[in-house]
Amino acid sequence: MAHGLLGFKDWAFFPWLACYFAEQGFPAVRFNFSGSGMGPRTDGPFEEMEAFQTDTISKQVEDCRFLLAALAQGKLEPDLPASPKYFLWGHSRGGGVCLLAAMGQPRVSAVATWATISRVNRYMYEVKQAWRKQGFSILESSRTGQRLKVGVDFLDDAEKWGKRGDLPTALHNLSIPVLLLHGSEDDSVPVEESESLAAVYPKSQLVILAQANHKFNSTHPFKGPTPELREAAQKTLEFFLGLSP
Repeated sequence: MAHGLLGFKDWAFFPWLACYFAEQGFPAVRFNFSGSGMGPRTDGPFEEMEAFQTDTISKQVEDCRFLLAALAQGKLEPDLPASPKYFLWGHSRGGGVCLLAAMGQPRVSAVATWATISRVNRYMYEVKQAWRKQGFSILESSRTGQRLKVGVDFLDDAEKWGKRGDLPTALHNLSIPVLLLHGSEDDSVPVEESESLAAVYPKSQLVILAQANHKFNSTHPFKGPTPELREAAQKTLEFFLGLSP
C-alpha cells in the first residue's frame, strides 16, 4: 500500500483499509517511503527533512520494488509467507508510483489506484523556472503546519520520466489489470486524470464514485469509515477477488 504526497502509512483511512483487506483474505503491507519525511512516531511531525527534500519518483519506485523483492523472499515478516504474486495499491501520487513500479515486475499481477495522478512531469514552465531559481519548492502540511522543501532533484527526475515514459506511455508497457478508482468531487487530483489513463489502457477498469472527495470523505485523524470509503474498499475488493484463483 503506497501513500501519496504528504501522506504516510498511518494517514487517515490507511490502517482501516489494510485491516479490511486482510480480513477479506488479502494481507496488506503499509509502509512509509524512505523520503516520506516521517520519523518513528506514528502521527508525529515530519522529522526527516533532508530525506523529504531529496526524494524523487525514481526513489519511490525503487522503494516499492525493494519491498516486493523482500516480500517474495519472505524477509519482511516471519508470519507473512512468501508469495509469487502481489497486488499493488496506491493513493494519489502513490497510485502513479505503483503503476511505474509494476513495469517489468512479473510478480505484480494487478494494480489498484485511488485518485491517482496521470502524469509525473506535471508542472507548468513558470513553476519550474521559479523552482529552479529558488533551488526548492515549498509545500505546507495542513496536518502539522510545517513548511517543507522539495529540492530540484525531484523536478529533474520528473522531467526525466517525462522524456523516457510518463504514466500514459508506461501503461503501454504493462499487460496486467489496472483499477482506476476516483471520487467525482476530488479537488486535489481531478477525476479527469484517471479518466485519461483509462482512455489509453484497454485493460483498465474505471470506477467513479459519486460525491467522494480525495480522502473519500474521511478525515485525519480518522473517525471511522464513511459510506464513500466503504464503497471504494468494496469495489477494490471485488477487483482483487475477480483476479484471484
